[in-house]
Amino acid sequence: MEEGNGMNEKPQMTAGEEDMVRRALQSYHFTDPEISFIRHNENITCRVTEDGERYVLRIRNPVEGFSLKLLGGGSPEELMRGEIGLLLHLSEKAPFPVQKPVKNRFGEYMTVLEGGIPAQLLKWIDGEPLTGENIGQYTQELGKLAAQINSAAEGFSGERVFYMRGLVGRMKAELGSAGEKGHLTGEQVSMCRNLLDQIGDIMTVLDARPGTKCLIHADLSEGNLIKTGAGLAPVDFSLSGYGYRAQECGMLAFGFQEEKEREAVRLSYERASGIPIEKRHMNAFGIFSILLFVTLQHDRHWEQEWFQNSMIRWRDTLFSEMLRGK
Repeated sequence: MEEGNGMNEKPQMTAGEEDMVRRALQSYHFTDPEISFIRHNENITCRVTEDGERYVLRIRNPVEGFSLKLLGGGSPEELMRGEIGLLLHLSEKAPFPVQKPVKNRFGEYMTVLEGGIPAQLLKWIDGEPLTGENIGQYTQELGKLAAQINSAAEGFSGERVFYMRGLVGRMKAELGSAGEKGHLTGEQVSMCRNLLDQIGDIMTVLDARPGTKCLIHADLSEGNLIKTGAGLAPVDFSLSGYGYRAQECGMLAFGFQEEKEREAVRLSYERASGIPIEKRHMNAFGIFSILLFVTLQHDRHWEQEWFQNSMIRWRDTLFSEMLRGK
């Protein structure tokens, strides 16, 4: 299987990506590795195989139009160092399989390429990726897994991004920029800002309640979930950060179309964590995940028909329902 990619077609690297991968692997104890390109989003991700051993190489070099500056946190190098620390922490604490970092020839878990571009090599997790066809079978397991991630991450305090009130303000400013560029209409900007105001109010409520905040994976999409012999395993903690339990639950639940599936995720999370998650909060953070996508990637997708159609669909359904208090 190809980590995080259940598609049959074989994506190809560009010459620039190949050069970056080659330079990164020079820092490791490989002689003649086989390299399989997986994807390029916030990272260039490849499978590396040699002598029967398999690894994942990730190079933090976001594809053009995909900026993570909005999320805050430190530099790319600091954030990857924090991600490596988190993986080492989880490898000791988590009840699920974890991709363990591998040291390079210099005894370091991170390799920094020219230009300050960080790379990491991780152990491969054997298994099969969840897909859109089978993920609906795992709602209860996924709710439990999300709770386990949040619990296992307790005690970690390294550099990660922040999904809290400051982010809401930065997102509102970015929506204004999207409107000025013509990527969003004035109506869309106003609606999204009103939604963020409501979400900010929910964050204020949760900030006053003990046990509601934690470190979250924040990207438990099907491409980052592996079915293994030891159960489901999360991969790619690049976007992990400090946020809310209701956010982890909501972002995960909104990967499902059916209300009964979302509710199954919520109830499973509550049983596993022992912490109640209000349905209204879960739904709000599900919409928050959509707004995050819009603000992070409007530069990249605004001209594409599917993006404009999605904005219309969200306006007429989820966005309007939340603003009406449903």
